[in-house]
Amino acid sequence: MAGPQSLALRDARTPVIVVSGFLGAGKTTLLRRVLAAPELANTLLIVNEIGEIGIDHHLLERSDDRTMLLDNGCVCCQLRGDLQEMLVDIGMRRRRGELPGFDRVVVETSGLADPGPVAQTLYGDAPLLRDYRLGHVVTLVDPTNAAGRAAAPGIAARQVAAADRVVFSKADRATPGEREAAQDWVRGINAFARCQEAAFGDIPVADLADATPFEWLATAPADGAYLGRRLVPHPAGVGSFALRFDLPLPRALLREFLELLVRLRGADLLRVKGIVRYEDAPGQAFVVQGVGHQFDREVPLAAGAALPEGSSLVLIGRRLVRDEIQALWQAMRAVALAAPAAP
Repeated sequence: MAGPQSLALRDARTPVIVVSGFLGAGKTTLLRRVLAAPELANTLLIVNEIGEIGIDHHLLERSDDRTMLLDNGCVCCQLRGDLQEMLVDIGMRRRRGELPGFDRVVVETSGLADPGPVAQTLYGDAPLLRDYRLGHVVTLVDPTNAAGRAAAPGIAARQVAAADRVVFSKADRATPGEREAAQDWVRGINAFARCQEAAFGDIPVADLADATPFEWLATAPADGAYLGRRLVPHPAGVGSFALRFDLPLPRALLREFLELLVRLRGADLLRVKGIVRYEDAPGQAFVVQGVGHQFDREVPLAAGAALPEGSSLVLIGRRLVRDEIQALWQAMRAVALAAPAAP
């Protein structure tokens, strides 16, 4: 199977890691721990808080120019423009030598934020696309706080749906029953996120230092059988499934399919991610990923990466039915095959 290094992308842009999680899940504790490690020394941190007074950036005990605060608003709604401006500004200041160099950006969202719009901001703004890419969405889940998740199920579910990594925090406090319930809840929403437990924010620092998306492929069986595993029944209509394609895909047709899917179900389509192969690029695989109605530019995977054969797309959303979406693709494919060739 492939390791993270063999899945490295040909992409020199600065990765942005979004750290999400419901109120009190332990985001600040985790960041205090990992940002103190030498591997993450060159990290610029943006902290988003919705209260009148910012607290978390003080708790992180970082006094240099690599910590910035977005306060008095939620980064997933009224502060999205501020985040765009801040990222563009710090990129320009870095090039002018006015800021210390940084290898990555970590955005800590507020506990009530949906991380999806942050990813959309990175995908949909041309100046940002030039300098930044989405590295990871890391969502913390507190197994001991089922009541909090139940009080705001929509936000909690969207935080998990957007993640490629889920950290179950406070593992030292949770009972076996609480851990199992939280794991079932997460898997019912997003069966493809990598999950791990942590106590006092203790996770391997390399998990954040190596901001390589789609590492779920690195731990999957080479034959792609993981895509067909049985999922836990999902709550409130949110769930995930994968579409698999054995043959290389027509590039234009896949784009038309995704565009139509966005038009038809954009409000319910929380995340799309996958590895695809095209008819016009034999031997090459590409990363496709999007959040809501915004998609990042395709990025080729490094040559020689050990990947499953064929293509696969993971869809995470509300009230999405695999058979219906599969039928939509098959219908579009049949129409394309039946169309007369251009003279």
